[in-house]
Order: sequence, then structure tokens, then C-alpha cells
Amino acid sequence: MDLAQSMNLIQQALPDFLDGTKNTIIYCVTSFTLALIAGLILALMCSSHFVWLRAPARIYIEVIRSTPIIAQIFLIYYGLSAILYDIGLNFPALNLAQYDNAWVAGIASLSINYAAYEAEVFRAGFLSVEHGQTEAALSLGLTSGQNFFRIVLPQAIPLMIPPFVNDLIYMLKDSAIVSVIAGIELTSKLDFWRSHNGSNPIPLFVLAMALYLALSLPTSYVARWYEQKLRAAL
Repeated sequence: MDLAQSMNLIQQALPDFLDGTKNTIIYCVTSFTLALIAGLILALMCSSHFVWLRAPARIYIEVIRSTPIIAQIFLIYYGLSAILYDIGLNFPALNLAQYDNAWVAGIASLSINYAAYEAEVFRAGFLSVEHGQTEAALSLGLTSGQNFFRIVLPQAIPLMIPPFVNDLIYMLKDSAIVSVIAGIELTSKLDFWRSHNGSNPIPLFVLAMALYLALSLPTSYVARWYEQKLRAAL
């Protein structure tokens, strides 16, 4: 296949690839937001003095980090479908079958998996703030909540941004895993076009890599710029 044919193939595939890129962004933005919220909750649970909060959080983090994400997504996809089916038998008016799809399972899987990693980022960020500042804040009459939001969190955020950005970029690539449950995103579009143009799929791989770079590089640049602004403001 010559250059002209390769460019023609790229032009034909580009609209479909852009649609897959849009879905990849939706998967990642939604999943990463949920992962940050769940990770913060897990980090606070791990820091708790109560063992009934600390132990489940640690078990969750270790189990999720020690098992492959592809096994997790299959478990969630097929397990969730079974649960929704059983509930639907008892409550048919809820029509829960509509929620048994690749969008729900994909977002849930990415969120659940990355929540464990973001919890460790949060925990490391909190521990990086000198404990003496917390003692000083409490001695001045601040509550634990005021100390957390006014003293600890503002100083920890700049330190947490680089690992958060790394994890977001990893998620952009890991989102390809939803293609195994018929999720429509960039890698699934690549696989579709590759299967129909197997004689020379190299232009398709180049296009997919370019689109992934177009997602990752600006994310990294904006995060570095924001981190510098935060550090300058402290």
C-alpha cells in the first residue's frame, strides 16, 4: 500500500476514530472523577483510628491492586448483569436491564480499579505534610475538619497532582480494556478497521497512537502548569 492509499485509508477511518476518542474521553473523565472521590474516602478510612473503617479499606486496596483489571471487568460485567436480572425479576417496573451495558460496567470497572491507586496517592500526600502543623492547628482551636481542609489538603494537593496525572494517562490507555465487553472506544474502532483492512493496518495503528498522544500530552502539560501555579501560591 503506497502513501496515497494510506492517506486515503486514514481519511476514511478518521471520523470513526474520532467518535471512539470521544467515548474514551467520556469513559475516563467520568471514571477518574468517581475514582478520586472513592479514593479520598478510602484514604480517610485508612487513616481512621477505628479498625472497622481501616481494615475494610486496606483489604479493598490490596485486593484490587493485586488482581488484573481484565478479571475485574469480567466479574463486574457478568456479575452485575446477574444481580440486575435477579432484581428485575422481583421488581420488573424498575427495568434494570437497561443499565446492563458496557458503559455502566466499563465506568464501574475503571472507577473501582483506580480508586485503590488514588487512595494511596491521597494517603501519601497527607503523610507528606508535617504532623507538627496538625498539632499546632489543633492547639490553636481548629477542629479536625478545619485542620484537614485548611492546613493539610492545600499543602498536599501540589504533591499529589503529578501521580494523579500519571494515573489519568494510564487510564486513557487502560480504557481500551472495555473493548473486551463490546465497549465502543478508540481501541475497539481500531480493531474494527484493522479486521477489515488487514492487508496493511499500519496507518490505522499510527492514527490511533496519534490520537492517544493528542489526549495524553495536553493533559500532562496543563497539569504541570497548574501544579506550578499552586506551588507559587503556597
